[in-house]
Amino acid sequence: APAPVAASEPAAADPAGGAAALPAPAGRPDVQRPAPAQPAQPVEVESKDLLAREPAAARSVVRHVLVGWKDLPRAADPRAQRRTKEEADELALKILGMVREGINMESIMLEYSEDPGSAAAGTTYTVEANGQFVPEFEALSLRLQVGEAGITQTVFGHHVIKRIE
Repeated sequence: APAPVAASEPAAADPAGGAAALPAPAGRPDVQRPAPAQPAQPVEVESKDLLAREPAAARSVVRHVLVGWKDLPRAADPRAQRRTKEEADELALKILGMVREGINMESIMLEYSEDPGSAAAGTTYTVEANGQFVPEFEALSLRLQVGEAGITQTVFGHHVIKRIE
């Protein structure tokens, strides 16, 4: 049986700042233990840079893609019911990339959006600072420049929003 490893053995230093492999157990130089798993860094999904701006307009016309996940109380779409928050984060970022690449927003909405009010028809929403929409949706919509897109999170999920006019 391999010799027990003392708990006080230090891990080898990694010059890059990450965790290096732990030293081999005493008397077993041929065995290399893997580095301890690093905690996952949270993915930044919201467009905080855009949300930090002053509003660009008092009125904005937008299209959006809603992406939910199973732990949201308002996630009614069956796709959201099968998705974790982490999967929703990845999907929202993928969709934002597609929108920023110039892929047709209506086709993206039709394929991915879980908003029953706009997905099938590519419907636009006119947003004003009047409380008609949830605050996060309103805030991002009014801060986008025409043609610009970003992400915000609400009680409904992630919204990938593109300002049309």
